[in-house]
Formats: sequence, C-alpha cells, structure tokens
Amino acid sequence: MPSLDRRSFLQLGLGATVLGAVGTGCSPATPAAQKQDARTFTIYWNAGHGYQVYKDVIDQFGKDHDLEMNWQKFQWPDLTTKLTADFRSGNVPDLVEEVSAGTGTQYGLAGNVLALDEFATADQAFGFPGDFIDQAVVARQYEGTTYSIPLHLTANGLVFYNKEMIDKPPATWDEFLDLARSTTKDKVSGTALNSDASYAAPFYSQQNVDFSQVGAKQFMVPQDGARKALQFMQDLIFTHKASPAPVATTDYSGPQKLFSAERAAMFVSGPWDIGPIRQGSPDIDLGLAVPLTGAVQASSMAGSGLMIPAKAKDPELSWELITRLTAVKTELAATKESGMSMPRKSWAADPAVAADPNLGTIAKALAVVADQDVALAASGKAAQITELWKKAYQQMIIQHAPVEQTLADFRKQAGAAL
Repeated sequence: MPSLDRRSFLQLGLGATVLGAVGTGCSPATPAAQKQDARTFTIYWNAGHGYQVYKDVIDQFGKDHDLEMNWQKFQWPDLTTKLTADFRSGNVPDLVEEVSAGTGTQYGLAGNVLALDEFATADQAFGFPGDFIDQAVVARQYEGTTYSIPLHLTANGLVFYNKEMIDKPPATWDEFLDLARSTTKDKVSGTALNSDASYAAPFYSQQNVDFSQVGAKQFMVPQDGARKALQFMQDLIFTHKASPAPVATTDYSGPQKLFSAERAAMFVSGPWDIGPIRQGSPDIDLGLAVPLTGAVQASSMAGSGLMIPAKAKDPELSWELITRLTAVKTELAATKESGMSMPRKSWAADPAVAADPNLGTIAKALAVVADQDVALAASGKAAQITELWKKAYQQMIIQHAPVEQTLADFRKQAGAAL
C-alpha cells in the first residue's frame, strides 16, 4: 500500500487547541417510505458521524435544490443490513456512507454502486484523486476503478490514556500489560476492550498477521501470531482482570464511555473518540499515544467514504453532495468540531491542522498502517466472512472460548466461504 507523502506527514498534526466536541449518541433512524418521493433525497449515515457541520451542508444542499433531505443515521451493522435489503428491493437511498474501505468495491463489482471516475474526471475542480492521500484512494479502487470517495482517513490503534492515572504511556505490549494491571483497582479497570471485532485489528497487525490472503484462501496467518494476539486480548479480561468483558452490542463506544466516566485508565481506538471525550468529560487530562509495538509497531487503517447506489434517482445530484461534504473547508470544520482526521492533502497542509499536536500522533499511526488485502472486497464474500469473524471474536473475547480452536474453526469456515 502506498505511504503518505512526506510533505503531508510533516504538516499533519492537530489537538486540543482546535478540538471541539461532538457526541456519538445515536439518532434514531427515520423509516424510509416504501417509495421515495422524487423531491426527497435520502442519505444513510453512521450515527457517530452526525456532526453539525455535515448537517449544515446537507440542509443547505436541500435548500439550494428544493429537496426534502432525509438524513437517516444507523449503527454500522444496522446500516449494512438496511442497505443490503434496499439493494434487493431496488428502493435505494441517494447517497451512502460506507462502513470501511473496500465496501464500495464489494458493492460496485456486484453492480450495486456506481464507479465514480467519470464524475471525478469531469469535475477537475474537485481535485480527485490528486488532492487525496494515496492510502485513502487505493483502498477504494479495484483494477483502477474507484467505487467510493474518502470521507475520513484515520487509523485504529492509538492509545488513549488518562494522564492523572498514567504518567508515561506504554510503547510495547509488555508495558501496556504492566500499566493495565497496575492501574486496575477499586472500580477502575486498567483498560477496556471493545465488543466490535474490528478493534482486534491493531493487535493482530502488531504480530504481523494478515486477516486474509484470498489468493491462498487463508485467514489470520501466520497462525502463531494470530493466536498470540487474541490470547493477549483474552488474557487481559479473564486472566489479568484488567479489562471488563465487553457486552455484545452494535455500539462501538463502550470503552470510550468507560474512559469518560473515569472507570478505565486507557483504551485502544481511533480519533473518532476524541470529540466525545472532550464533550462528555472535559476535565479529563487526555493523553494520546502512538500504536503499540508487539512483534512490530502497527495500526489498522480506518475511515469511511461516500458511495452512490447504482439506482439512485439522480447520480449527478449525489455527486454534487459528495463534493460539498468532502470539500476542504468542510473537512476543516469537521475536524474542529470532532477531532476527526481527513484524507485531503490540502487539509493536512492547512495551518490550523499543522499547529495541533494530536494529529501529529495520528499521522504517526497512519505511517504504520498494515497492508489490506483488496482481493477480499473483490471476492464478494467480505460481508459473510466479516460476520464469521465477528462471531469468532465475540466467542473468544466475551464468552472465553479457547483461542486456538476458535481461530481454527474460523479459518475453516472462512476458507469454505470463498
């Protein structure tokens, strides 16, 4: 995977001086009508990304085009379920926030979302792909075709820590474990693991583990590294008692909420949790540290994008809203509001970004993002295999199932799915 260009890294950095606050509270989704009115523009969005700046852009877009904007917000699994049903029925939204890089490719190759290169070529002022950091672009392409436009670019694997509880953040797994054990006392846990299976990615990436090697029909390899990573996570809960066992839920904000309530000294996540902490617990002296080193230092790429369903009523209108939502002025405003890091090079070069230290830490996490297997999305089996992994992860982390056998079962099931 291409690395960030050096100039972008040197100018990437942002922290408390411009970090506002936004919650990740879930707005209830508005049920879609059986048949969308021609003047209704429907958007599917992640509930945690319902920033005010996006609302302002969407509202203005509706006024400009005399449209009724139907902005529906979901937790990621619910969005995926709803969208899958819509593709089958043909009654689709006009614009969708994708759950992760590769989602657009999976849907695009199946004919459910549009390739966007012709729109971008015709709209030179938009600056795609030239003004977008390579990592965010290539992860959304297959054989040169682009199926979604990056909205956010970030990395999972940052260590959030309470400076009143921890003087020096951990750099290695051993240090993380020592701190997690030493800060577990009374009603405070040293750390908090997430019920969302995607939060295992930084840990297994730090053991040089590939989630998938589709060409070889292999998953979570090498096996010893995968076992080590998941055993480390399981032991934090059941052996060292340094993390509460997560509760199965579609809401990924559990560790952040424990941290904000000062019931966890540290946790591993990404920049999307900065805003909620700033808003919910402004008195916490928040520290942000680079990803841990296991066998290697690594993080997992995160960040969503925007895609247009193939049966959207007016794809050109959908494209126009994409350009407004991903304009650099919108990116800067969203960063100020929420702390989210963004994919445009011109965003990285802006003085308001370059002056802030927290995004300097985020930039270091982006520099050690593990490679992704783009062939998994292209296989058309990513959603099915993700569900298998979710089940296996929750068996190990919530139900205390034996790690080695559970991983073996997952490999067998995932290989058969291909």
